[in-house]
Amino acid sequence: MKRTIDIESWNRKEHYSLFRTLDDPFFGVTVNIDFSNVYKLAKQNNASFFLYSLYKIMQAVNSVEEFRYRIEDESVVCYDVIHPTSTIGRADGTFSFSFFEYNHDLDIFVGNGTEAIAKVKSTSGIGVTPDTDRADVIHYSPVPFIQFTDMKHAMSFGNNRGIPKISTGKYFNYEHKIMLPVSITVNHALMDGLHVAKFIDELQSFIYSCEIEN
Repeated sequence: MKRTIDIESWNRKEHYSLFRTLDDPFFGVTVNIDFSNVYKLAKQNNASFFLYSLYKIMQAVNSVEEFRYRIEDESVVCYDVIHPTSTIGRADGTFSFSFFEYNHDLDIFVGNGTEAIAKVKSTSGIGVTPDTDRADVIHYSPVPFIQFTDMKHAMSFGNNRGIPKISTGKYFNYEHKIMLPVSITVNHALMDGLHVAKFIDELQSFIYSCEIEN
């Protein structure tokens, strides 16, 4: 489900109009975020840190309205729920795009992700499907090989629809914490640095809410 934003009464009308005219309306930041609680919880449950961390990212994405905005034709719409499309690596060094449905229930989300990963690993090709080409998604790319400090994505400026791109790098230890580089790239026509900061705050809040056994 989605609703249409009334651009004429939107307090960002002029911002939207300005950034829509730019050849490259995207901006991004990369931050190191303490994922220690997520890492510990995944270890306690013998579960995937990748899927547990993506779940927290998706909680934050869905909690910030601007991350659910998309440009469709000449309209701006807000989706009720955003799902992840993610790159999944294979043993032969290739990767495929995959889609799996977001769910508020962690176990269901992890189950959906586990099925999507298994499907990618049993197939070949790039995996572009109607689901991976949906607008009600984020484009997520884990890069667990590099402790990066910045990220530049390949993208089509003319047909992006304002879909945010989020990447995570190789986690590292810092002052007894598990830190994860998180890159966030968004369309300035739809949001500003304030909204990215809100996403980061929400993500940290969801991470700190993890229930860890002592």
